Amino acid sequence: MKFNNSFPYPVLSSENDNYKNSKFETTIEVQKIFGQLSISFKSNLQDSTITQLIAEEKAKYALHIECPQTSYRQIFQSEEPYILESIPDNRLRGKVDVHPFILASEKIENYQNPNLNDFYQGFPITFEKGNILAIGEAVEITLFEEDEESQNLPSIVTIRRVEKEKIMTVDIDSDQIIIKLPKNEYDQYAINASSRLKETILSVVILPSLIDVFYRIKENQDDYVEYKWYQVLTQIFEKNNKPLNHVISGALSPLEAAQMVLQNPLEKAFIEIKKISEAED
Repeated sequence: MKFNNSFPYPVLSSENDNYKNSKFETTIEVQKIFGQLSISFKSNLQDSTITQLIAEEKAKYALHIECPQTSYRQIFQSEEPYILESIPDNRLRGKVDVHPFILASEKIENYQNPNLNDFYQGFPITFEKGNILAIGEAVEITLFEEDEESQNLPSIVTIRRVEKEKIMTVDIDSDQIIIKLPKNEYDQYAINASSRLKETILSVVILPSLIDVFYRIKENQDDYVEYKWYQVLTQIFEKNNKPLNHVISGALSPLEAAQMVLQNPLEKAFIEIKKISEAED
């Protein structure tokens, strides 16, 4: 969405000369991290009058995010000169427009600013709530369909039935992560893995197995670097802008790492359970 830069009141912007010695410089960074689009906004405001309005909670920094293909539209606001938000990437597709602003949080009457262009000096200026006081540099992001071959988790995980075992075990001493289930549990897995309970099954079987895998990597990384599953996990983390070494160093716990790879499996499982429960009521 393109915003019209013509306003019936002065707006601080690099695209006009409404202000003489003021600046509103912005930096926007975007990363895809495990199913989330992380958008970071930082700003450098050089105008004491607008800064004071923000301190008095009469104005706020704002980030407007819009995706025409999915009709996603959201505005995030903060009294601090930075905003960090994460949006599920399945809510966005194709072009995404990101616009930074400073917005009036309430009606501002008799606005005066010594940095205003001479044209505006001496005129009564009023900003209604929601009016734009400053506009930063917009950013356009294009999201492409992912190539899943390099980070295909199912390609490195095999689930097998074992007749004699009483509990689930995980074997990682080969190119595959082998999850071994006792006969009864495997039979239930086979029945429900593609059912309405597939996310719940994922949380019950795959999540704890990955936690175990990450604990063992942390303890003996060198024992596994040659295996295909280790290399695929490395690619998954690299593609999501986080090194696998964060698990090794302890900066990322095995529990956090497993949930990130599976993209919030508990949330998905509880949504699934809620839908089934509501359908039965």
